[in-house]
Amino acid sequence: MVDLAILIPVLPALGWLIISIFSKALGSKGSAWLATTLMALSAAIAIGLFVEISSAAPNWKAEPLEKLYDLEHHKTAGGVDHSTTTATAGETANASATTEAAATSEGETAVVESITALTDEADQKAELLREALPSSNRALSGFPFVREWSWLSIKGEAGLPFGLYLDQTAGILILMVSIVAFLIHLFSVGYMAGEERYPTFFAYINLFAAAMLAMVMAKNLFHVLLFWEIMGLMSYLLIGFFYKKKTAQQAMKKAFMTVRVGDLAFMAGLFWLYSSFKTLDIPTILEAGASGELLRVLGVTAAGGIGLLLFIAAMGKSAQFPLHVWLADAMEGPTPVSAMIHAATMVAAGVYLVARAYPILEVGHVLPFVALIGGFTAIFAASMAPAQADAKKIMAFSTLSQLGYMFLSLGAFGYTAALFHLLTHAFFKALLFLGSGSMIHGSGTQDIFEMDRLAKYQKWTLGTVWVGALSLMGAPLFAGFWSKDEILHAVQNAGGLYWILWLMAVITAILTAFYTTRMMIIAFYKPKTASPWAAAPWNNEGEPTLNMSRAELEDQKAHEHGHHVSDHPHESGPEMIIPLVLLATMAMVMGFVGSPFANSWFQRFVYFGEAPELVPLGAAVPGFILSVLLVAAGAGASYMLYGGARDHTKQIAPIWLTRLLQRRYFIDDFYYHGFVKLAEDIQKPLAWFDNNIVDRIVDGFGIVTGAVGDTLRRAQSGAVGLYAWLMVVGGAVIALAFAFAQGGNK
Repeated sequence: MVDLAILIPVLPALGWLIISIFSKALGSKGSAWLATTLMALSAAIAIGLFVEISSAAPNWKAEPLEKLYDLEHHKTAGGVDHSTTTATAGETANASATTEAAATSEGETAVVESITALTDEADQKAELLREALPSSNRALSGFPFVREWSWLSIKGEAGLPFGLYLDQTAGILILMVSIVAFLIHLFSVGYMAGEERYPTFFAYINLFAAAMLAMVMAKNLFHVLLFWEIMGLMSYLLIGFFYKKKTAQQAMKKAFMTVRVGDLAFMAGLFWLYSSFKTLDIPTILEAGASGELLRVLGVTAAGGIGLLLFIAAMGKSAQFPLHVWLADAMEGPTPVSAMIHAATMVAAGVYLVARAYPILEVGHVLPFVALIGGFTAIFAASMAPAQADAKKIMAFSTLSQLGYMFLSLGAFGYTAALFHLLTHAFFKALLFLGSGSMIHGSGTQDIFEMDRLAKYQKWTLGTVWVGALSLMGAPLFAGFWSKDEILHAVQNAGGLYWILWLMAVITAILTAFYTTRMMIIAFYKPKTASPWAAAPWNNEGEPTLNMSRAELEDQKAHEHGHHVSDHPHESGPEMIIPLVLLATMAMVMGFVGSPFANSWFQRFVYFGEAPELVPLGAAVPGFILSVLLVAAGAGASYMLYGGARDHTKQIAPIWLTRLLQRRYFIDDFYYHGFVKLAEDIQKPLAWFDNNIVDRIVDGFGIVTGAVGDTLRRAQSGAVGLYAWLMVVGGAVIALAFAFAQGGNK
């Protein structure tokens, strides 16, 4: 399957090309099913490739790794038995004839004991590592798999080969992206039916998936950047798919401009890395990080600068504070696009980049900053979700928060935990977005207050969305339970001031359970009502986050797509329900691969460093109990405020707080007045100069040229006699000129 791996991104890219050229011949349904079939083939090859990678990867044993964890985390300080040392000191104090030489001898003995203890500990570690990875189970020759093709080669030089680098991290991402993208394609066949530019939509999401797949398979960071940009273009086009809506136009521009800030940092970081390290080859960077060469060549300062630039790129793509502002407004795109961006492609790319550049960030001491940004984004985004009424925007803030968890974990040296949560999050967040799409399709509204007891009409949607919601909350045995607990444990083990970030993560978990339960109660179990904040003054000022006035919002109503509107809520068709059921199933299964029930298979498969870090069950149990308590606290509080016979429209929070949260802490306003408005103010005099000075000069040349041409045109009378006379006169003038010239030479 390794030799067929190149087809994984090529097949959906081929779908984009065929649909773009032959969409009229294929028709709407033909285009949709072609795109979906090619994505299914890509997923099938990805599954085969993953089986081959997992067979070739190191097969670590769980029990010795757990013993190694105990040895490293529960040993006494310095490896010395303090009770023995204390007894010896007491005996010495009671001796009346203690000499300086004896004290010196005792000190030397203590040092020898310490060195012996450390040596014994190192020997124990080495023995446990040998036991954990027997020679018979070592990786197959040639793993990680590499395939290369000549590219940008000039006059026989090596150029910049295009290559695939297929290790455990790539294998997990390829599997995740291809399966989730296929199910989103399948869901879209039913959900997007009846929309304008139906074939165009499938061409776009085909290329979107292809770019993400190619990016995670790329062997060189230059090609990562190349496919990173293609993905950015497709997100721009898909967010603005309903291009007649002003809100979609504004949202696509906002996303494009915000992400460009990160992309500029990405390019600057790669230029710096190449000029200092002379390569962008990912395997070389990983090996140099392990051997210490990266530190020797770059040094802490350069590695810190490069790592910071690469992380800023990830902040833009994965919408971390302060480059988070585009993601909630990206909900203007169709719901399957939201699922693609939030689960399978766009935002996962930033986490992947940090994981690939991990040695650089580690050498440059950037990881604490990564953790700080991630932890703050997690609690910051989670605080805004309870004040939202739009189902998709609740999920958008949830994604911001969960991505914050991932970066927090990466910054706290929890590499495995971050990628584990990336995997589980992809499935349960795709499920939640597509589930919200089914809710919108069946109710005709995105507002949870207007959905009118959907549990009565949408049994399949209800069951599957509950699976996603419980996974997001981190309820026991659901996918998010296992991966979120890994993150909390990693942050707690980081020590030092990381306890503050751990506390922020704990509060975020409570908020997550609170707003998720709130959404489920109101949308599925409460009768239809107007949004309680619809008449709020700040919601009648237009859409400040998109720089739109109330008049512009009213004007765009004519362009709203309304084919999903229904008089009574109803269940979605099989093309939409089947993907929901499959995603719900996988949202459960994907959590167990990192659980004690599977001997923590994921943690033994994807790791950073010389060996996986495996937490024994006994050490993990307190974290499990804490997770249950956090979910119970958040969900219980939400039920008390919104459940039962209570009035779910009652204003709970103070008005000033509700306004603050719904206006997103006024950060979008700050960006508008601090950057956009400033740019407009600078642009106005420049536009006047261009229109009144530059344009008039250019127009003046045109006027003069036109006048001269008009004069010369009049000489073209068409009279042959006149032309002959002018030729004679012209010839005479030329002859006289030559005669005078000859006379002057004499």
